[in-house]
Amino acid sequence: MPVIELTLLLLLAIAVGGALVRWTPLPLPILLVVVGLACSFLPGLDAIHIDPELFLLLFIPPILFADAWVLPRRDFVRVLKPVLLLALGLVVLTVIAVGYVMHWLIPSMPLAVAFTLGAIVSPTDAVATVATTEVLPLPGRIVHIVNAESLLNDASGLVAFKLAVAAAATGLFSSAEVAGNFVILAGGGMVVGIACEWFGRQLRQRLIRLQAGDPVLQTLLTVLIPYGAYLAAEALQVSGILAVVAAGLWASGQEIKGLTADARRHAREVWRMLSYILNGLVFVLLGLQLRRMLTSVDHFAPLDLALYALVLWLLLMALRIGWVWASAHVRFRLHWGWAGSRSGPDPKRMLLVSWAAVRGSITLATALSVPAFVAGGSPFPERDLVVFLAAATIILTLALNGVPLPWIIRKLALDNEEEAEREESAARAEIARAAIGAVTLSAKGLADPEDVFFVEQLVHRYEGKLELLEGDSENANLRATHITLRRHLRLAAIRAERERLHELHAADAINDETLRTIEAELDERELISSTSVNRG
Repeated sequence: MPVIELTLLLLLAIAVGGALVRWTPLPLPILLVVVGLACSFLPGLDAIHIDPELFLLLFIPPILFADAWVLPRRDFVRVLKPVLLLALGLVVLTVIAVGYVMHWLIPSMPLAVAFTLGAIVSPTDAVATVATTEVLPLPGRIVHIVNAESLLNDASGLVAFKLAVAAAATGLFSSAEVAGNFVILAGGGMVVGIACEWFGRQLRQRLIRLQAGDPVLQTLLTVLIPYGAYLAAEALQVSGILAVVAAGLWASGQEIKGLTADARRHAREVWRMLSYILNGLVFVLLGLQLRRMLTSVDHFAPLDLALYALVLWLLLMALRIGWVWASAHVRFRLHWGWAGSRSGPDPKRMLLVSWAAVRGSITLATALSVPAFVAGGSPFPERDLVVFLAAATIILTLALNGVPLPWIIRKLALDNEEEAEREESAARAEIARAAIGAVTLSAKGLADPEDVFFVEQLVHRYEGKLELLEGDSENANLRATHITLRRHLRLAAIRAERERLHELHAADAINDETLRTIEAELDERELISSTSVNRG
């Protein structure tokens, strides 16, 4: 099927899945796999071939960069110790354990290929985990741990994957050489990523100073950064994956400096759409590939395939649960970072961290990027089986880990973590005080009664915000009621304006350009009036 038609059909499948998810009990990732599987029965979609290198280049850099970009750096630092143990220690343990167990279970699978499989299934997917818990989300601190772990184990798992593939392709394996290569790949990739992001930010700020700060141009340059970092690192033969992660982490909190409000809003919306589409495409493509994956391993008995997949999932869960609990107790005994409470690790939180082990886009993208041939032109040993087991791991973790997570969260009945809400309220109160000070200072010397009245109204509005945020509950509730009523009145007025505007357009009193200009202004006002009472 031509690329354009295929792309449009895939985007349509994502839209269908996004619309249907509201009426099904399935989380979005599983629903997209089902939609992709259904699409595979359509003519022309039953034999799609995906180029591994192109797939890796198109999908991995923006997905990783977007995840790193939105990760709060302060919270990342706070959970760094447990995350490092998960993202490095658990990944290494998973690669080794999966390698030896699967090699023992499937003798036809060489040890280096089994290590490749271990590297492929080691990274967890925070996007898939959050998507499966959308109705009843994870507590804030666990979300930070899961997100940070996913980001770092994506990098460590993919670096391990490249080393394992190289060993499988050449037939040579040396632990000392692998360790040395890992340090070179990781360190070089991080340096290249930070350098590329710094250069890109300097370029954008220079363009702003030259009055070329168009939001579309600024966002385009931001989208190019992960691809530039990846390609530059690969050209220098270091880790393109870690280059992208380092660029995203470095951009977090720095990217907005010097940008206009329009540019920041535009970048947020574009990246939100890109992340949704790219992650959705991965799950739809997984569904499209399922029939082909099953056909490619039809020389194995179905029961054997089911056994291999189930053993792999059980092994991954046993490793993760054991590592999470053991590392938490070790950290508590050594006073090395947060472990849950003063009396010891919190079993409820450890259970959630242990169970939040969904695999997703990175696992599939890595599996599909396994080369078809090794050095000398011979086929990559058991490639089809590796891809099948990776896909089976994604489906099993989505179904057995992701789907029960909301039920587990509800049963555990964890205390709500209000630290983020208190922090946000305190910040809003501080900026309201700053606004009152600035308005009062600027209003000195005003003599016109109308100007003085406006100043009093503006100060009164900010004082109302302070009362809403810091006042007693009775006054705060009364203030919230008044604000809600006023916003309903504003929205009613905006609706009337919009209806009259469309009547004028229908009567040919205004042209399309005037309609679009005024409606854009109405949209802005409606968005502001539709925000939460304690915001805006």
